[in-house]
Amino acid sequence: MKDLTKLVLFMLVLMMSCKNDKKVNVTNFVDSNSSDQKTGVSVIAGKHAPVFTPSKLPYPFSSAVQVGDILYLSGEIGVAVEATGLVPGGIEPETHRMFERIKATLAQHGLELKDVFKCTVMLADMSEWQAFNKIYSGYFVPGRYPTRSAMGVSGLALGARVEMECWAYNPQTN
Repeated sequence: MKDLTKLVLFMLVLMMSCKNDKKVNVTNFVDSNSSDQKTGVSVIAGKHAPVFTPSKLPYPFSSAVQVGDILYLSGEIGVAVEATGLVPGGIEPETHRMFERIKATLAQHGLELKDVFKCTVMLADMSEWQAFNKIYSGYFVPGRYPTRSAMGVSGLALGARVEMECWAYNPQTN
């Protein structure tokens, strides 16, 4: 039931992020002036298909996907600059490096941390929550913290101590 609820909420957010409802007839990538049109598909004009930003890491995921006015960032961990593994030292250096990676992804889209409105944090050990919070709070303006969920998990990629995914507001022009 929880998975169904999450799916319904996700679909609702996706539907709400698209705002233009003008219908246009599109036909299998065939020029609309062509007489070769056989089947048509009705799509919503002004609604942009998702735009995928490939990850620079050698793994099968996108670092971000733009859907409507929302940029969804994949979870980031404290991968070293050389991408040879995690930065050494535990939760503090991993958190700082994770934020540097998030800021770099946002910058690729002309955004900053001030554009982030939702974060999901996964901690390998909830006893490190206070240490994480101390660092996290330094990256955002007090009073303008994104909404956030934090949870303890039994394991993260590459043995990371922390992972965070973000949603950012990135208005699109039609």
